[in-house]
Order: sequence, then structure tokens, then C-alpha cells
Amino acid sequence: MVRLGEHFRSEEASRHSEWLRHQKWFIKAQDERERREKADEKLNDAMESLVSAAIMATEEKLKAFQTKLDTYDEATVVALMENQEKLDLINAEINDLLSKAYVMEDGRRVFKSEDGSYVIDEYGETVSPDELDPMAIPDGHPSAETYAEKLENRKQLTQERQDILDFQEKVDAAREATADGEISEKELEDLDADLLDAMPDSVRNNVPGLENNQIAPVLKAEFQPTADPIKLENVRTRTFDANVPS
Repeated sequence: MVRLGEHFRSEEASRHSEWLRHQKWFIKAQDERERREKADEKLNDAMESLVSAAIMATEEKLKAFQTKLDTYDEATVVALMENQEKLDLINAEINDLLSKAYVMEDGRRVFKSEDGSYVIDEYGETVSPDELDPMAIPDGHPSAETYAEKLENRKQLTQERQDILDFQEKVDAAREATADGEISEKELEDLDADLLDAMPDSVRNNVPGLENNQIAPVLKAEFQPTADPIKLENVRTRTFDANVPS
């Protein structure tokens, strides 16, 4: 009986060992199959990328892209004109506040806060109480809060203007990159996507079909209003003096 029990235990152990070998083989085969599938996927992706990169953009697509660039140019002109109007308005408001500001002995124009706790000068810098007691400024002058808000508005508009000009440079670069017609479809698509991503809201709001951050549609060759190229250059080169008047 003892030998019979040992025989069955030995047979059971052998079957278990064989089962483990089968499991290891199955897991290894499954891993190999997954590795081959992943390798095939990578190869297919690489081949697709190579094929895509080799396909040159058609003349039709290049013309459509050039039309889109024209539309971006025109929207940029409008955005710059709108920005300049806002800058002119905010500068006029700032000059008006400066004309009503309290003037220190050293000539600095200053503004007291509404609660009388601090004073700022015409550049937005805090004036030390050692230099000027806030209570020395009579009531009736514009407040520091009002003036600081106008300065911040001008700062934002100035940055908006720079963003528009930076975008215009990208448009010019895209036009130059596609001028000879030697560009792949993939490169053209990437260039188009980069422009959309870099486009400021102030420009986007003036591109038909792109309002409210919509996806770019197929743009028509006609765009109204049509921007004058001379006006475009004048607007783009016009400078703005951010310094407050003395």
C-alpha cells in the first residue's frame, strides 16, 4: 500500500510538472505573439509615415492654403486696426487721469487709493509714506485703483498687439515655406495646424468660420472686407509709445 501511494504521488507530481511546462510554453508563446504584433504595428506606422511624407501636396491644396494665408493676412490687419483704436482710447483716458492727478514737489503725478492707505505714481509704482503722506493728497483727484486699472488695460492691449505681430510673422514664414510648391501633404497639414494653434483670439474673431474657436472650414478665395496691402504695411509698422507723457 505504501508503494502504491508513492506511485500515485509520483504520477500526480509528474502530471503537475507537465501542466506547468504547458502553461509556461503557452505564456511564452502568447508573449511572443504580442511582441510580433507590436513590432508589426510599429513597422506599419513607420511605413505609413514614410509614405505620407513622400506624398507631395497637390497644386489645388497649395492654392487653398495660399487663399487661407491671404484670409489670415486680412484678419490680422483688422485685428491690428481694432487694437490700435483701443490703445488710442486707453491712452486718452490715461492722459485725462494724469491731467487731474496730484503733483508732488519733484513733478511726479500720483494717485491715492480709495481707502487712503497707499499712493502710486504715474508709472504704477508705490510711493513710500516717507516721500508723501497719503493724507496730504486732497480728495477729488482720481483714485489709484482707477489709474492702475487703465495701466493694466494698456499693458494687455500692448501684449495683444505683440501677439498679433508674432502671428503675422508666422503667416509670412508659412507663405515663404510654400512658395516653391515643394512641400509634402503632411508638412502642409502640420503647418496649417501650427498656424491655427498660434492664432490670437483677436485675429480668430475676424476669420470667417473660425469665430468661437471653431475648426477651420474650407475658405473661399473672396473675403470681405478686403484689406489694402499698403494699409497692412502701415498698420504693422506703426509704433506705439508706451511711456506716459511728461
